[in-house]
Amino acid sequence: MGDPHGVGVVGLGVISRAYLNMLAHHRAVRVVAVADLDAARAVAAATMIPGAEAVSVERLLHHPDVTTVLNLTIPAAHAEISGAAIDAGRNVYVEKPLTVTFPEGLSIIDRAAAAGVRVGCAPDTVLGTGTQTARAAIDSGLIGRPLAASAVMVTPGHERWHPNPDFYYAPGGGPLLDMGPYYISALVHLLGESVR
Repeated sequence: MGDPHGVGVVGLGVISRAYLNMLAHHRAVRVVAVADLDAARAVAAATMIPGAEAVSVERLLHHPDVTTVLNLTIPAAHAEISGAAIDAGRNVYVEKPLTVTFPEGLSIIDRAAAAGVRVGCAPDTVLGTGTQTARAAIDSGLIGRPLAASAVMVTPGHERWHPNPDFYYAPGGGPLLDMGPYYISALVHLLGESVR
């Protein structure tokens, strides 16, 4: 099968734990480098991943063994980091949202196409059991043709679980851009693309 796919992780906040726990032990992937604005956090993360280096963002983007950049920064930095990775010829997988604004998102997609690299974005939860079971029910005709759907999220706030929730209340944060992608992705997956 060849060498493992080299990944560089930028942004080592709370969400990084879920990614790193899975990637660090995946045979087809090797976390090559990690970077964070907090250099000590990067060093701590690198010590938990065999063979990973704690480096600057610039070094990670140009590391010869990094094929894909996993962008786990705060939403306000998604466009900048993803754009820099694309400009460095790297594939990008970014935590949701893709960018803070629609024009920035289109720019990222266009830049990636021009550079011949790929862009992916969370959430991938549509591949999970719940949404795939619903997809099978629709495809088999079990429930007939869906005509409408709704999605509701109720929460007392991120400060109940996140140790540093301030960014949720800044541009690019909030329930629509943080949790909305789960619902919108499921609805599009189940009912088809939206049209304007």
